Amino acid sequence: MSRPIKSQDDRPNIVMVMTDQHAARVLGVMGDRAAQTPALDQMAARGTVFSNTYCPSPLCVPSRMAFLTGLEPHQSGVLTNDDFLPSDIPTLAHSLGAAGYDCRLVGRMHFYGPDQLHGFCKRPIGDIGPGWPGAGAPDIGPLTNARGNHGSQIEGSGRGETSYQAYDATVADQGVATLEELAGNRDATGRPFFALISLFCPHPPYIALPGDYDAVAQTIAPPRLDAPVTRHPAIAEWAKAGAVDRIDDAAACRARTAYYGLVRMIDRLAGKIMSAVGERDDTVVIYTSDHGEALGERGLWWKSTFFDESAKVPLIMAGPGIRRRQVDDRVTSLFDLSATILDLGNARVMQGHVGRSLLSDGLWDSRAVSSYYGGLMNIKTKAVQHRMLRRDAHKLCVYHGHPPQLFDLSADPDELTDIVEQKPEMAAEMMDELAAAWDPVSIADAQARNADRTKLIRSWVKAVAPDEPFRWRDPHPERNRYL
Repeated sequence: MSRPIKSQDDRPNIVMVMTDQHAARVLGVMGDRAAQTPALDQMAARGTVFSNTYCPSPLCVPSRMAFLTGLEPHQSGVLTNDDFLPSDIPTLAHSLGAAGYDCRLVGRMHFYGPDQLHGFCKRPIGDIGPGWPGAGAPDIGPLTNARGNHGSQIEGSGRGETSYQAYDATVADQGVATLEELAGNRDATGRPFFALISLFCPHPPYIALPGDYDAVAQTIAPPRLDAPVTRHPAIAEWAKAGAVDRIDDAAACRARTAYYGLVRMIDRLAGKIMSAVGERDDTVVIYTSDHGEALGERGLWWKSTFFDESAKVPLIMAGPGIRRRQVDDRVTSLFDLSATILDLGNARVMQGHVGRSLLSDGLWDSRAVSSYYGGLMNIKTKAVQHRMLRRDAHKLCVYHGHPPQLFDLSADPDELTDIVEQKPEMAAEMMDELAAAWDPVSIADAQARNADRTKLIRSWVKAVAPDEPFRWRDPHPERNRYL
């Protein structure tokens, strides 16, 4: 990938669309024939697709905060979906703002607490979800039992209308209006901008609009990978807590169909946003997601594991300085995307940032790390400390208190055969690298402190019902229904 020419005057605008829980493989450009993603495929045709990009954590809040800060979850303290990002930890919005960019956030980012900006100068629409732990999920009436991450809730999947779909449509419309404003400002003043437009879907509930559901229904096949006879103990514990063995084939089919329908919808909305950008020669566009989705593969659902279905994310970049019609197979991560955005903006890299610019012309160390500490809404397991290292073709997964796993993705791309006993020296070497500056015992202590703090905050929220001025609330909650 070539590096764009940069100066105070010609630095590019940066427009990024981020979704929640979009599996990297569910894209037409990645060879998925059931995925109806013409807008994203078109974006890929005029840019670069990164085929091996990993999330910092296979869970929403830790992954998003790691992307924004360049810090791993154990460095920022944001370990689970209940944790706050401290306001004195700078984000890429702080750095780009300091470098002269007009930084806007439109839509979802899953911030908790009174700071709902974290360096962005304006946020015309906040999250659809709560701004405080325990503040309550959106009211979706008869669809409530389809929301969440538990085997019993997949039964509610299907065709229907939800507040989440309405939210994404509203975010896309506001995103277009924001881009029009920012583009006018750029043309008038020369000031570049960074616009992060973030959608909720295809996150569950697995309920898609009838037009999207029906459009994909005839193309959806069952999961390609069967559930194994035995699972690794750490994954078995998680699967048991999530009751994934209770999901029948009919419910799984409806869920998979609805998920592909939701992907079709977010592609349409992303296309609307990208059309507002056009092919300006001063704007880089980016599409990605915060983590993947298992969607029934190996009998698993949702996220929270290091299998590629859960830990990989889509990443497409296009615009000035980005090679066209390219597939980049380097092992990368959202940390690297964060560093790339700072590089594009000629902005200061925050202290401790672990990412590397994808625009680098030097030798690339194909590696990515990810970690998981629990905290999924409905799946209650004891506090966990899991960490993954993908280095070239090998992936090591460490589960504190359990044996590690090692996979060779060149020979075993489906991660079916654990070779940790066949390659003990490689496993030990990667273990040493993974364990550097990562102490699961200290992290467990931090988790206990965080859990105690969150318990008190939840009690306070319940008692005083603090304001949530940025929160988007559906003006027509009656829309929530099956169709």
